Amino acid sequence: VALGTSSPSPPAPSPSLQHIHANTRTLGPPEPDGHTGGGYPTYTNVEVVNDGAESAAFKQLFQIWSEKRSRNRQLGRVDKPTHVKRDVVKLHSQPELAAQLRMVDDGSGKVEVWCMQDLRRQPVDPKLHGKLCAGNCYLVLYTYQRLGRGQYILYLWQGHQATADEIKALNSNAEELDAMYRGALVQEHVTMGSEPPHFLAIFQGQLVVFQERAGHHGREQSAPTTRLFHVQGSDSYSTKTVEVPARASSLNSNDIFLLVTAGVCYLWFGKGCNGDQREMARVAVTVISKKNEETVLEGQEPPHFWEALGGRAPYPSNKRLPEEVPSIQPRLFECSSQMGCLVLAEVVFFSQEDLGPYDVMLLDTWQEIFLWLGGATGAWKEAVAWGQEYLKAHPAGRSLATPIVLVKQGHEPPTFTGWFFTWDPYKWTPDLSHKEVVEGSPGTALPISEIRAEVNSFRLSRWPGNGRAGAMSLQALKGSQDSSGNELMRGPKLGGTSSFLSSTSTSINGALPREQLMHQAAEDLPEGVDPARREFYLSDSDFQDIFGKSKEEFYSMATWRQRQEKKQLGFF
Repeated sequence: VALGTSSPSPPAPSPSLQHIHANTRTLGPPEPDGHTGGGYPTYTNVEVVNDGAESAAFKQLFQIWSEKRSRNRQLGRVDKPTHVKRDVVKLHSQPELAAQLRMVDDGSGKVEVWCMQDLRRQPVDPKLHGKLCAGNCYLVLYTYQRLGRGQYILYLWQGHQATADEIKALNSNAEELDAMYRGALVQEHVTMGSEPPHFLAIFQGQLVVFQERAGHHGREQSAPTTRLFHVQGSDSYSTKTVEVPARASSLNSNDIFLLVTAGVCYLWFGKGCNGDQREMARVAVTVISKKNEETVLEGQEPPHFWEALGGRAPYPSNKRLPEEVPSIQPRLFECSSQMGCLVLAEVVFFSQEDLGPYDVMLLDTWQEIFLWLGGATGAWKEAVAWGQEYLKAHPAGRSLATPIVLVKQGHEPPTFTGWFFTWDPYKWTPDLSHKEVVEGSPGTALPISEIRAEVNSFRLSRWPGNGRAGAMSLQALKGSQDSSGNELMRGPKLGGTSSFLSSTSTSINGALPREQLMHQAAEDLPEGVDPARREFYLSDSDFQDIFGKSKEEFYSMATWRQRQEKKQLGFF
């Protein structure tokens, strides 16, 4: 991977950290071979970095970088973590918050799961949605609504024991689904053990990963009599349960384990676990076993407990330090392939204007890698491989299990757009006729009123250290509910049915009297009517009489003029 666009230079060694005293000359005069006394060539660039003003490129040389450490040392105080209450609506209207939390919503949308069997996708019974097997690959399609329209995320989950053929079949089946949904799917590649918060939220703390392969219809095969499960997490956005070897050395005093034997199910609480962990563990028990449950506290285990594990053995018991979330600014690179070599040119102070229809752009947010694909590019099949190559070549030794997200032009989720200073969702939308606006499909853009609402509600903010969402806890989403109460759409209907009308209980063909729509508060409108598009429900004759023009003429007007007329006539 080549970074930048400068002329070729000899390959640089792996980065190393050296402490140079201010009064010590370490490089020395050039040697006859053109190198300095320190072994570096004379053309080596030297960059001076001040404490507290490190560049993004410098920070990414470290696997963990804490902004708080530097800032607190300078100010002589300790910052308290910021906890801000947010609901699903806030995530939709504040993309910067969604990007920081890596959550498009609270996970309460519609879920469909397929298991890869015989290199084809087989639907999984909804009762078994939370049960995955390490020897298989799964497709998880999540449908949610944003400003009245269906949005889609397709998770490609890969088990540690999956074969190369299954992984290849996983990608090909994902392509088929994407074609069925007219390219509207955001595809996120997830490796077992590195599931993002939103993926965990979909299963509401009931995600269990078994070590064997799944049989037909997602059922497990050849389950052993004694099994041990490790429960991790303290809420529905962080909890998952993974089967581990059934031996005492697998235990950890900081967590909770579930030991399933032929006659009883032991729920083992380590000394370091808290009340939230215990609550989520009781949820996981109901998914794994229906046997008699017996609670066991660390240090008070019955003899049969140790017998089932093959006897006592040492296990980790030291208190676990809180995991520190990296605080690193995102970096945007333009990708190109020259003579079989991936070349990345960094774009500094990036904005939406840097994204073009022929571009493939890589956005590195550290916890995720986004590959943005322009509408006219033909390199989307290579994009995932490019993301993997980028991780392999990264000087900080990045995890190859870092989720890679494919995002197509015009279908950007808030977890992507929130990293940009401003984002105009109308930028790439073609001019639509009135029929296309009313009878839209997932492949078309949002109606103008929705787009404008999103733009108006966007909070201008920047990176975590400069007034952004910052270190907000996922607890901010706890208890939030989707207030619409409407069933989410499954996806596009090839017959051209309106996605907007599919989410309401009122048909536009029947129309509504003007008295029920004009000068009415949002809560007084008939059930199923979208307050932002109430004029849609007028009959053609009433629309012509009130607005003095046809609906097609009205929607061909500029957005600001539409809004102005709607305000004057009592439709806003």
